[in-house]
Amino acid sequence: MLQIEFEKNMRKLGVSKRNDRILLAVSGGIDSVVMANLFFASKFNVAIAHCNFSLRGKASDDDEIFVERFAKLHDITFHSIKFDTENYAHEQKISIEMAARKLRYGWFENIRKQYDYSKIAIAHNKNDVVETVFLNLARGTGIKGLLGITEKTETLIRPLLFASRKQIENYANEHNIAFCMDETNSSNKFSRNRIRNNIITEFEKINPSFLQTMTENISHLSQCYDVLQSLKNKVIADVVCNDVNNFFIDINKLHQTKNEQLWLFEILQQYNFGAERIADICAAMDGESGKKFFSPTHVLLKDRKKLIISALKSAEFLYADIDENTAEIEYPISLKIEKKENKNITVEKKQNIAFLNFDKLKFPLTLRRWQTGDSFTPFGMSGRKKLSDYFTDKKLSQFEKEEQYVLVSDRKIVWLVNHRIDDNFKIDENCKTILKITYKHAEKKD
Repeated sequence: MLQIEFEKNMRKLGVSKRNDRILLAVSGGIDSVVMANLFFASKFNVAIAHCNFSLRGKASDDDEIFVERFAKLHDITFHSIKFDTENYAHEQKISIEMAARKLRYGWFENIRKQYDYSKIAIAHNKNDVVETVFLNLARGTGIKGLLGITEKTETLIRPLLFASRKQIENYANEHNIAFCMDETNSSNKFSRNRIRNNIITEFEKINPSFLQTMTENISHLSQCYDVLQSLKNKVIADVVCNDVNNFFIDINKLHQTKNEQLWLFEILQQYNFGAERIADICAAMDGESGKKFFSPTHVLLKDRKKLIISALKSAEFLYADIDENTAEIEYPISLKIEKKENKNITVEKKQNIAFLNFDKLKFPLTLRRWQTGDSFTPFGMSGRKKLSDYFTDKKLSQFEKEEQYVLVSDRKIVWLVNHRIDDNFKIDENCKTILKITYKHAEKKD
């Protein structure tokens, strides 16, 4: 049955046995090995590509050996590469997961061009789609993020999105297909695994057909998104204009749409403004001119009647999101993060260490550079103080001001990094859990 559905789906994807040469991304796991066997049985013209990310020691090397033997057994061309993923992640200041993704997709595309393959096949399945929706829901990616995983692009196909993980497992059992086991799949260290092992299993207790229900929901959302895009194009034509270097949003015309935050999100997310930034921009649209908002790639200036967006010419602003299970970040600054029970904790009085009331925090936290208009209640005080005034009192240099980061929870500053926490987030007698954050640089004098 899976074989029949697979061939039917390949026809729907417009892939030809006669004209297309397909590069199969095979990790050695059950999904990619079953995908490869389906391609073999359907007599497509294929080759195999394998990435060794060097993240699991001997197990990573064993996977590479397995896939190479698998390719030889089926007399299939084999391409492989070994990455120093951890070093690349450190150099690029990105997560291991993002580093692995960038490395593999970049290499797949290079191999495709070099050997003239028409398509790259990735073995994502129906479960992966649902897990991705939950991940995107947690990250706040908007409606587009709730559509899951794209089935095809010009050069990439995911021919198993129609199949559940259970169907793939059944096929492997029925055909005695050997594959590699990745022990990290059962670990809840990674967000996707926590969703897979905890959240989705709970939904399946409520609705045994939850996977199919979610697939139908995603289909409906996809249709709604198509309608939204059509409306968005009309809104953009009315409220947006641009010149060579910038583009402008007419504030009055945006107000007239009556759904200004939705349209602002749809317009600005392509410039890497997150939901929190967009909510702040929306709240400031009728305020004073001159206020700036930053994404990792763009700056938005609130002018009198316009929002002006332009690309950053330098790394003038950087930020990072921190979820409650993050233990350490190295970019844009280096922080060590520890969650502790409030039992016999010695609170160190150091500027580079913050002890925060975990129960009052809303995740994800955001680490960002300070902005004009930011204020907080310095620890030990009762009134609010603008950061600009605080900097003046502390006689900070212009360079120190430009490099200053703040930690934010639900748009409230909880820590002026390497200076003071906000008094509202201090530890009290009712606090059960403490978040200890250490800025791994020299302590400043305050």
